Amino acid sequence: MTTAEIEEKITGIFEEAIRQKTVNGVSYALVDQGGVSRHYLGQAEPGQFYDLASLTKVVGTASGIFKEMAAGKISLKDRVGDFFPAACSAVTVKDLLLHTSGLPADLDDVWQYQSPGEVWEAVLATKPLFLPGQESIYSDLNFIILGKILEQVSGQDLSSFLREEIFAPLGMRETGFLLKGKRDNFVKTEITKERGQVWGNVHDETAWQMGGLAGHAGLFSTLDDLARFSSFYLTTASPLVAGLFDYDCFERTLAWIRWQKGRRFLWHSGFTGPGLGLDLENGRALVILASSVYPKRGNEAWMLARRQAAKTFFGGGYREEKQE
Repeated sequence: MTTAEIEEKITGIFEEAIRQKTVNGVSYALVDQGGVSRHYLGQAEPGQFYDLASLTKVVGTASGIFKEMAAGKISLKDRVGDFFPAACSAVTVKDLLLHTSGLPADLDDVWQYQSPGEVWEAVLATKPLFLPGQESIYSDLNFIILGKILEQVSGQDLSSFLREEIFAPLGMRETGFLLKGKRDNFVKTEITKERGQVWGNVHDETAWQMGGLAGHAGLFSTLDDLARFSSFYLTTASPLVAGLFDYDCFERTLAWIRWQKGRRFLWHSGFTGPGLGLDLENGRALVILASSVYPKRGNEAWMLARRQAAKTFFGGGYREEKQE
């Protein structure tokens, strides 16, 4: 399909989702060499800030890791124990990026911890469920650790490092942790038992307990900024980006999902509703922003609509549609 045909079909998918009250609104963009085509559907408006949830992993933390790898400050072979002796020493940076560390998906009952320091100590004390490389578990703990590695190597907190080294050079002035601004400019997420209406603060419970600053979740951004980020991937000559397609480990490469085997397609989604697809064969990207957890989580209809949009964009379905 042409870009125009893809655009028409994706718009129809999201307009139907809004008609069905699956979500209140959708901001999405198609990015290619011709520029950026932006769409604001339903209650979506230009300039709104969205909780990126797990897109933090690829937009923020992985970008920082790749930059430090290019500078020779971090290696895929580096072990977590080299940075934090109290941690699982056999796990490598590569294991963390591929989600093959063996660490569980998250901490149990994160509400029991009273401070960010206590959460971090619990992460360090968590033992892998299997030996590195044997299986794949999509784990937030992997990227919490990667964020802490970045802080140790750079000597800066994660927010400052990413703002100065990743976002500012790309012109992403509307992306960051703990953003300040008029509350109405932020899209609401869930109404929770513990926190009431989550609005303008990170939705992810573990990131919240870490003070809103973590390697797995916590970034907020806008459609324009994610279009800028996508454009970088589409135009960069970085050997690290090219090298992402050297890996297909449990259907993943470093940080990203490989949408189809043997193709130069990358995908990642977030629990609060966003999705980001990169088609490096045809030089185009799909940015999706929505709040699918408002007023509550468990919105399977949105997961289906988002997956249909991604299938349209990539020209085929995900080989095993199981990761959200």
